[in-house]
Amino acid sequence: MRRAAVLYPGEMGCAVARVFVAAGWSVSTHLWGPSLTCRAAAEAVGITDLGSLEEAVGSCDVVISLVPPAAAIDTAKAAAAAAERIDRRPLYLDANSVGPATMASVAAACDEAGLACLDGSFIGSAADLGRRTRLYLSGPRAVEVAPLMPETFHATALGPAIGAASAFKLAFAGFNKGLVALFLDVMQAGVAAGRADELLECLREFYPGTVETLERLLPSYPLHAGRRAEEMGELADWAAGEGRRSPCAEAAREVLARAAALGLDGSRRWTFAEAVEAYTRPGSQTGGGERDLKP
Repeated sequence: MRRAAVLYPGEMGCAVARVFVAAGWSVSTHLWGPSLTCRAAAEAVGITDLGSLEEAVGSCDVVISLVPPAAAIDTAKAAAAAAERIDRRPLYLDANSVGPATMASVAAACDEAGLACLDGSFIGSAADLGRRTRLYLSGPRAVEVAPLMPETFHATALGPAIGAASAFKLAFAGFNKGLVALFLDVMQAGVAAGRADELLECLREFYPGTVETLERLLPSYPLHAGRRAEEMGELADWAAGEGRRSPCAEAAREVLARAAALGLDGSRRWTFAEAVEAYTRPGSQTGGGERDLKP
């Protein structure tokens, strides 16, 4: 197992490919649609564009799906169909931020085509891959595959159940994204009170570690707020499917969807101060209703 196909090479996909290439793997993809904007980044980390999905799937030992949550099922279906057309059956690793129900649908699409499916989740950022970021795996082949992954993934098998890694990821994400959403909501109140600077200074004094974490997380939100809102939607849907509510996830989804709707420029690096100002200025988080839940 030394050949991987990454679908598709966005920020995390390119980071994952870089680790594979450094470990001596060959990495391919099929660039299409929005992924065309990633061509230069993909080539820079050693990803080869093979020109078609069939060629990418047919040339690898493992397909790794890294797409927005809403595209996870369609990507699995497309890869499975390509595998059937060329009669190849690589391992399919879904490493997206989806809930167990979505993961079950991904696994079903793989099963129909005879593909072995792994549920995977990266805990941590693309920038920390190879350091703090961890890969968690679950599924019938998790124990077998985890040791075969590049060492810097710190891969850990969580057991044979499809959905276990996805559930673990969402539980972690609920804290991570929920913390950012709570901060934005609280700072909006500080702005409304005319004491935003004093409030932030007070938070730094009483909760220095928390603010330090927010200083690391928030600058990425102009690029990722929409996807973060989708993750909180997956968490809320997972809870609902189990007959319970996750009001924190629902509220975080709303706050982050409104943040995404601002359409901040994600192509440049934001400072923490710039992001705080943009997301909490008067009117930036107003509104309500279903439209605000769709980034």
